[in-house]
Amino acid sequence: MRNLFIFLFLFSIGSVSAQQPENYNVSSSFEEDSFRVGQYLHYRLSITYPKERVAIIPDSAFNYFPFEYISKTYYPTRTDSLYAYDSIIYTLASYETMKTQRLSLPVSFFINKDTIKLISTIDSVSIIRLIATGAEKDVQADAGLLPILKKFNYPYLIAWTISLSFILFILYKIFGKIFIKRYKLIILSATHNKFIKEYESLATRFKTTADLRIIEQTLAIWKNYLTRLENKPINTFTTKELILLYDQEELESTLQSLDRNVYGGVVTQDTNDALQTIKRFTHRRFQLRRREVANG
Repeated sequence: MRNLFIFLFLFSIGSVSAQQPENYNVSSSFEEDSFRVGQYLHYRLSITYPKERVAIIPDSAFNYFPFEYISKTYYPTRTDSLYAYDSIIYTLASYETMKTQRLSLPVSFFINKDTIKLISTIDSVSIIRLIATGAEKDVQADAGLLPILKKFNYPYLIAWTISLSFILFILYKIFGKIFIKRYKLIILSATHNKFIKEYESLATRFKTTADLRIIEQTLAIWKNYLTRLENKPINTFTTKELILLYDQEELESTLQSLDRNVYGGVVTQDTNDALQTIKRFTHRRFQLRRREVANG
């Protein structure tokens, strides 16, 4: 019975304490009645609460839609024997076009583990329209596009040129020797094929006509080709100098035989064979030169 009496006594004290009134007042209002888009607005938040409480107000992270937070001015808290009084002015801006825009803010109060959350009174402001609805339509209807001179984007061109040059430089460093070698081999083969075609055409004409002037023309074409192939002034060499340069018995007898035909004015059976010998010799020189380029 004694324990039951103590429990009832404490419960009655707690009930009386819980029923003790605590006065809170959270009010807010705009200092302006109307505004233009982008114009700063001042929103005052006034709070009255028991001084043992701690008030938490919205900061820059709060969503003030349709307004945007700019800053806030916080005035020092005033207190008396029972209450605390806070006043905060928020600077806001709005870029929305709604005719009437409203705002209210939440305020939380803490003491120990107890929490109270209150919403301030709602206040509204009206937007000031600088252009009437009909005028907007007229402006849109009469609007026209003005021609704009296009300027050439030189920085863009310079950037592309530098980038392309850098890429080509890298490609040259990696594949340059391969490309150059392939190009030389292609030119070498094309020049040789052209020479063989022209040489065989003259040899065929000589076989048909036995004209010694064709022999002179054939030798001149041969020397010019060797000049390009060997990169030496062979077209200025005499027969004796050519024999010393290449030091081949087959070529020596062939050139001497052709000289006897040209300067003696006599065509023999050996002349056609000599032309074929020169062709085979030239082809061997071409193969040697191609290997040098491929392995270079």
